[in-house]
This record gives sequence, structure tokens and C-alpha cells, in this order.
Amino acid sequence: MPSKRFLKSIAVIPDGNRRYAKKYELSIEEAYKSGFQNIRDFTNWLEGTKTREVTFWAMSLDNFTKRSKTELDILFTLMQSHVEEAFSSREWVDKNTRVKFFGKREMLPSKLVEKMAVLEEKTRDCDSLTVNIALAYSGKEEILQAVNKIAREAQQAQKSGLHALDALDEIKFIKYLYYPNSPDLIIRTGGVQRLSGFLPWQSEYSEIYFSPKLWPELSRLDLTQAIEFYKETEARYGK
Repeated sequence: MPSKRFLKSIAVIPDGNRRYAKKYELSIEEAYKSGFQNIRDFTNWLEGTKTREVTFWAMSLDNFTKRSKTELDILFTLMQSHVEEAFSSREWVDKNTRVKFFGKREMLPSKLVEKMAVLEEKTRDCDSLTVNIALAYSGKEEILQAVNKIAREAQQAQKSGLHALDALDEIKFIKYLYYPNSPDLIIRTGGVQRLSGFLPWQSEYSEIYFSPKLWPELSRLDLTQAIEFYKETEARYGK
């Protein structure tokens, strides 16, 4: 019997919002509103646990490029509304929760990016729980931007007559990624059993829990079951 482990970091792929709309005959906007509410509920469910960090993949790069303009406008409007509400109500500050965003920010509406930056700054000193939101994110793009950044630094060093950059190792490379941590557990909802390019570098030894529930349907009990799954799973790390 494997020994139970403490769960410090969770990542979530909240899949199934559009199928939720179809299942319950809702508009896309109504379904996404329920999805955003469940993100807030999920973070509240973590209170009293030892989890210190949760990461949500709110929008993939493929979502950004392949969804209709109408759907994207709904998403961006809801995102901006929730971000504004978060810092005006002091919800995250009062709960000592830090909020961070990562992904290809330059593809997002400038007004949304500005609001994101305000929320990040207002919660910068909070340290009870960190909530990361990945937007316009792709694992391949994350690695490619890291490699390009390293190449630019090496080129600049050469032009400046400085020594070449030291040989890279995993610890140094991680610093160039959008998100440097490795989640203990990744939860994907919606019954789909793949990661779809989510945190490919960081998820090497993450446990993965697939839930058949659509994201807005996920409950506190479902989270508890996912946490128990993690605790009962033995970590071998290649042994």
C-alpha cells in the first residue's frame, strides 16, 4: 500500500463548457458564466487543505485561433468583468490569494491585459494560495519562446563581447518558461483523456486524474475524490 502524500499543487484543464451549454440548452454565455463561477468555487474548496497553488488553463492558443469571434468576444468580456470584480471587491486580497497570469499576452485585448496587470499587482504580496491562469497558452509555444529567448540572449552576449552563456541544464531552462513549477496533480474534466499540450515540460511526473464531469458540473466531492486518488497513488519517479 503506497503511503499517502500531501498535495501542494494542482493544475486544471476545465473542459466541457460548450458541451454543458448543449446538454442543458443554455447559451454559450450562460455556460461560460457557470464555468467561471466554478473556478472561484474550486479555489474556495481548497481552503483548509495543504494545497498552496492551483493553475487553470482558461484558454489555449488553439481556442484563441479557432473559436469564432462571437465566442471570443463573450469570453474576453466575461474575463474582464471577473478580473475587475476581483480587484474592486478585494476578494483575493482578503483571502490572501495571489493571482498570476501566463501565456501569450500580446494576443489578448489590451484592456484585458491592463486589468490583469492591476490584479497581479494588487495581490503580489499575498501568500496563502497562488492562483495561476493560463491564457492564449500552448505548451509547444511556451517551450519555443523559451528557446528563442535563450537564443536572443546568446546573440546579444556575443554582440557585446561577453562570454557565451553557460551550458543549459534543466534548472536553468525552467527559468525561461512561463510557468516554472511542476503540479503534483493535473485534473481534466469533460471525459477527455489527454493533456492536449498543457504543461508538457512541467508535467513529467504529475499524476493525472480524468473526470467524466463537464467543468461546470464539477463538485467539491469530485475534487475530494481527485485528491484521494493522488494520495493513494505511489510516486516512483522513474524507479
